Amino acid sequence: MRLETEQELLRHLKEDACLPVYLLHGQQSYLVRLYAKKLREKAVPSSLADLNFTSFEASRTGIDEVSDALESVSFSGGTRCVQLTDLDADKLSASEWSKLKERLASFPQDTVFIISQQNVPVDAKKSARWREILKAVEKSGALVVLDGRSRRETARFLAALCQKNGCTISPALCESLIDRCGDDMMVLGQEIQKLCAYQGEGEISADAVEKLSIRQLDANVFDLARRILAKNLSGALENLQELFDMGSEPVAVLGALNASFIDLYRCKIAREQGLSAADVTGAFPYKGKEFRVRNAMRDADRFSRQRLAHCVFLLADTDYQLKSSRSDAQILMQEAVTRLFLALHQQEGSL
Repeated sequence: MRLETEQELLRHLKEDACLPVYLLHGQQSYLVRLYAKKLREKAVPSSLADLNFTSFEASRTGIDEVSDALESVSFSGGTRCVQLTDLDADKLSASEWSKLKERLASFPQDTVFIISQQNVPVDAKKSARWREILKAVEKSGALVVLDGRSRRETARFLAALCQKNGCTISPALCESLIDRCGDDMMVLGQEIQKLCAYQGEGEISADAVEKLSIRQLDANVFDLARRILAKNLSGALENLQELFDMGSEPVAVLGALNASFIDLYRCKIAREQGLSAADVTGAFPYKGKEFRVRNAMRDADRFSRQRLAHCVFLLADTDYQLKSSRSDAQILMQEAVTRLFLALHQQEGSL
């Protein structure tokens, strides 16, 4: 069984009996943690958790110990639940790998095995072991993919968490916080906790968000791209220097800047084909980042496809230079920003 949305998982939790094995993974570690907890609470009542629930960190235990825990007798006669967190399949020894495959093929009666990938990703494209694990789990239990919520759902999550901590926050400020900090729910939850501790009670202000929340690299680079688009070369170069002063790596800055211009190019092509923002978000991995497409759709109309394509090639050339030459990386990035500015704003025919 595959459960690829929160709604499907919630329906399963409410209506179905527990399955022998679950593998939870995805981009949102917050959701992986949350639903691993809900699954173990469904399998074992809180009053029996001390007797019938065992949790292991994969980096600190062996597969034999996990298997023994699954084989152990339930003291109450009920379900026995074992959780293994952050399995790194490719680091298992040959004997451990054989034992895990054996365990995933057969489960003792009245046991639930939860594999919770909170920090270690599942890379089925590169790892034959992970492909085997996914196939085995899907056959015997449920493979749960938790890649995130929509931007609106994330904003509601922030508002609810804020209320739980005795404060309130406006929908617009929730959106602003997502823009500044990204869509990682773990990070956003920590930011809300910090803001509520600072505020104490009442409504969180925009000034508090500006002072206390930590801007992620993508948000800072978005400002850099916005200044380039707005013909503000001096502001863009100042923004770039601020990023360097914050310790941002030039390659990381370039990667985020490249993403902004790829957004623009995709949206320009979509416009020319009569497609909408929804078509773009459906065709590419923008789940939880739909605002990027909306912004790019708005800005793409100002530039020709030729200019945007030229910008993408300029960034690819800069990436090559950063990774292959001994030139100063910060100077290469300053040159790239200037070249982008000229590519977008110099007179047609000069490209």
